[in-house]
Amino acid sequence: MIKSDAQRERTVAQIEGFRHALAKVAEEKPGKRSSAIRASYDGMIRQLEGELREYDQLKSGEVALPHVERLDQIAPFIAKIRIAKGVSQTELARRLGVSKQVISRYEESDYQTVAIARLQEILDAIGIKTLVTLSA
Repeated sequence: MIKSDAQRERTVAQIEGFRHALAKVAEEKPGKRSSAIRASYDGMIRQLEGELREYDQLKSGEVALPHVERLDQIAPFIAKIRIAKGVSQTELARRLGVSKQVISRYEESDYQTVAIARLQEILDAIGIKTLVTLSA
């Protein structure tokens, strides 16, 4: 998943690199090897383009907040919510009083290593209200 504008730009460059490599392979003599390489490059291009579309959609503010039944289901959505709310990693770090590198580390692990109290602070900082219901 792309989590920043810088990652988006690197992804665009990667796509162009794979397209260039694909064009070179297309010039080669057809065979099993070149066919496999083309399929691999095509697959990478499709995957990266999908990530690009998802990021651009999130940047436009489109995000469906999921219904979660367990606290451990929240973490994977935090970066998506942050992006859709228009909050950069740098801005979130500023709001929390930490460095951008701390936010980057949180997002590298999809917030799986962050304590519940800190998750609540993060959600508050990006403007997401939470409602927790406990049932037995």
